[in-house]
Amino acid sequence: MKKPKTNRHSLKKEQIISTAERLFTQFGSKRVTVEEICREAGASKMTFYKYFSNKVALVRFIRDTWVEEGFRKFDQIKALKISYPEKIDLMTRWKVEFGARINADFIRELVSIDDVVDGVKTRFLGNIREAQQNGEIREDIDPQFLWMAIDKLYELVRDGNWQAVFTDFSQFQRQVRTLIFYGLLSRSP
Repeated sequence: MKKPKTNRHSLKKEQIISTAERLFTQFGSKRVTVEEICREAGASKMTFYKYFSNKVALVRFIRDTWVEEGFRKFDQIKALKISYPEKIDLMTRWKVEFGARINADFIRELVSIDDVVDGVKTRFLGNIREAQQNGEIREDIDPQFLWMAIDKLYELVRDGNWQAVFTDFSQFQRQVRTLIFYGLLSRSP
């Protein structure tokens, strides 16, 4: 008995996506061609174009999938009955582990896409305001100002300058987390 076409087609699409993720995270999307993706996925270019209008559409699909995965993880951690610093630590740890497997070029390509930044900003500001209302973080810092500071720090990602100090992106993320959430002053005993 033949398998339904949708399953076979779905499997081929998944092969294209997983191959592209692997290649993009290793080399960045600009260095990878549609031909390379198809060859390594065992798919024809015609099959590729059946699912994605071009490589940019595939990058956006992967990016959107990752953003949704990040939001799901964020919501899971946020729902835990633990202290806010513990939540920040778990979120950062997840983000560091996720970012450690991605090529610096691809990270730079992804953080340059404005619609992702807008979605992250909305979620971030909502989280900060909620944490302030719950007394988990300082109320005297404007969430918009905090976002502006983080956005300036992430300019280092967009222009690649973080690589002048850090050997991998996870180190950069840990430093940003420490600076933003724990500050420069040591804690009182």
